[in-house]
Amino acid sequence: MEERAVIGERRNGNAAGAQAPPSGLLCVGDHEVDLARRTVVSRIDGGSRRLTLKSLQVLLALVDEAGRVVSRDALLARVWPDTLPTDDVLTQAIALLRKAFGDDREAPRYIETIAKGGYRLLAAHQWQAPPVAAAEPAPSAPPPAAIPRGRVRRRGWTLAAAATALFGSLALFLHAGSTRDKGALPGAADSLHAPSLQYRAIVSSPEQETMPRLSPDGTQLVFARLDPRTRRQLLHIQRTSQASARQFAFPGPGEQDSLPAWSRDGRRIAFVRSSGKDCRFMVVAADGSGERTAGDCADPDGLSFDWTADGRALVAGGMRAAAGAGGALRRLDLASGRWRTLDYGVDRDAVDSLPRHSPDGRWLGFRRGTTLGDLWLMPASGGAPRRLTTLRGDIRGWAWLPDSQGVVFSLVKEEVRLYRIDLAGGDPVPLPVLAGGNPIQPDIAADDWSMAFEIDRLRSGMFRFRTDGSGAGEPVFASSGVDLTPGISPDGATLAFVSDRSLHAQLWIGQPAHPETLRAVAGIVPVPRHPPVWSGDGRRLLVIGRGDNGDRLFEIEAGSDTATPLPVPAPSPAFAAYTDRPDRLLVGTDGGQGRLRLVLYSLPDWRSIATLEDVAVARYDAAGQRVCFTRPARTGIWCADPGLQSIVAHDTRFPAAAHYREWNIAKGTLYYDGPIDGCRTAWMALGDSHRADGGRSCLIAGQAALAGSSSVDGEGRWLYASLPLEHNIDVGWTSLQALAGPAR
Repeated sequence: MEERAVIGERRNGNAAGAQAPPSGLLCVGDHEVDLARRTVVSRIDGGSRRLTLKSLQVLLALVDEAGRVVSRDALLARVWPDTLPTDDVLTQAIALLRKAFGDDREAPRYIETIAKGGYRLLAAHQWQAPPVAAAEPAPSAPPPAAIPRGRVRRRGWTLAAAATALFGSLALFLHAGSTRDKGALPGAADSLHAPSLQYRAIVSSPEQETMPRLSPDGTQLVFARLDPRTRRQLLHIQRTSQASARQFAFPGPGEQDSLPAWSRDGRRIAFVRSSGKDCRFMVVAADGSGERTAGDCADPDGLSFDWTADGRALVAGGMRAAAGAGGALRRLDLASGRWRTLDYGVDRDAVDSLPRHSPDGRWLGFRRGTTLGDLWLMPASGGAPRRLTTLRGDIRGWAWLPDSQGVVFSLVKEEVRLYRIDLAGGDPVPLPVLAGGNPIQPDIAADDWSMAFEIDRLRSGMFRFRTDGSGAGEPVFASSGVDLTPGISPDGATLAFVSDRSLHAQLWIGQPAHPETLRAVAGIVPVPRHPPVWSGDGRRLLVIGRGDNGDRLFEIEAGSDTATPLPVPAPSPAFAAYTDRPDRLLVGTDGGQGRLRLVLYSLPDWRSIATLEDVAVARYDAAGQRVCFTRPARTGIWCADPGLQSIVAHDTRFPAAAHYREWNIAKGTLYYDGPIDGCRTAWMALGDSHRADGGRSCLIAGQAALAGSSSVDGEGRWLYASLPLEHNIDVGWTSLQALAGPAR
């Protein structure tokens, strides 16, 4: 692995008595260098920069010499052995190091240039374990515990988070652009104002611990842990000042518990208990006694809920399967067990989720939208919602600050990061970068300035499977990084996908039968939300990538590997598809309020010919001469004529709204490749005319492919998918006293 190569280079250095790094963390001046991630993080403002492999090896060579001058020849010989490098490569490596450290060549504090001599490291340096102690720990602060590193190596960008985003109910790699309107993300310069926080892990087992929730006083933590024997989620509880947890609830055979939430007074905990298609809300006293069923739930996938301030009801979002409710917020009365849809001027196709009441009980906030999500607020007593953020991004959880004057949320951009924003207005302010994982699903104690969150680490790889279910999965272009969203050409010869194997987000193209053809495409930073879409002749593909002002649609010429941005007139393109006409193109764009609109454009004038509202994702069926699509808040799949005029329901059973991307088209037939009973990754013909038990095979019984990460060749023989290879989730904690009082 590349990490071993970096450390190995150092151990082969010529510094007498040089000590091997105990943790892969090196402090240089006011910065921390993480060898595994190849990042340099400022300990003053939390700013982070990436290093190339060679620049990191140059730094280690200077460290080994302990302040002595290292000649250019010595550095070239050590870092570029058995090659004939030019002086430029070393000059570039030194320049990158100075940029990462914020150093000045004319007045150096880190690296000094010695005329006709070489270079010398000036800054003090020390190998050490990861930082664990908070500067001012709260009284209930847990004892120092290093956030684990090394079980899954975190890459320098956010593909691991994107994979998390694609995996199950999680999600992530979007870019909010440089817009400066209210709620837009700040630029890099604003990171100088990030508050000083110290993160630590308080739950760190080999299993996955998810959805941490702090008691209102911040002294206790409840979370769901994946049981290694039964592979069920079980609730556990512990004090935040301790390192051991005990099982809190005990579901019956075949059942599992998840999504815990404390009542405002801290006396009760509600959670979701599910078994197959059965799902119900449970309420239990905080000491574990008096467990009872509070009411049924209609959609165990993506359910999110919160207590009302008076403790008499639960408010849930994402009830997509509830008849007539769509994705609107609903209220469960705990006395009667009855549901009712909240009256706040929302239609059935809205997707509102993650409801959270403010600690003072005045406000109800929620996330609106999925692919292009934002935070919205309305009075807890009812009324018209107002938009709090203008992110159009992937929000991975949020929570209120104890004073009810602001919120903290997790957002996926260049990296997964936590932000805070005040209700009074202004731009979101980034919180310090978390080294060693992706911070998602934050939760803040209602009466204590402390926060818990998930620390997510994931590595994924690409595989292909025979759709008839025969044989095992075959790895494709294996690497030690994060490989996502494979898109196979119609003839099955060429694969395009997104990977960080070069330590950067890049689009890669190659022929699986000829691995030596694999190469990266320059000129695009891809957004791994959907697989690349090939033209019918296999010569071009459509990919969403980052632009200066948000996401853009790019067309890639497969032969020359050139990337050309397309002038889509609508903002925030989310997906696209070719049609059978070269002068027509389908694009999913921002329809407002987090909803997507499918637009049929005429080319080259980019005139809108027809539109469809509330489309989650659309694909073109060349053999059937139709456009097929899913809805964000409804189960099923629909198809329309090429002009988007006549719409018919193709299947009313699959896919569920939570699996809106798990389908493909081959030879005029639509197939579902998501989970079914007894199979985590299936291959099943769609259409109400198909028998419910016919035309299906199980590709992977015990493992789900990353959501939205599959494609099939034109003949429907091979399904390509990205699978999680290593996935660990721990629970992190930090004091938020730096955000309280005058500091805010």
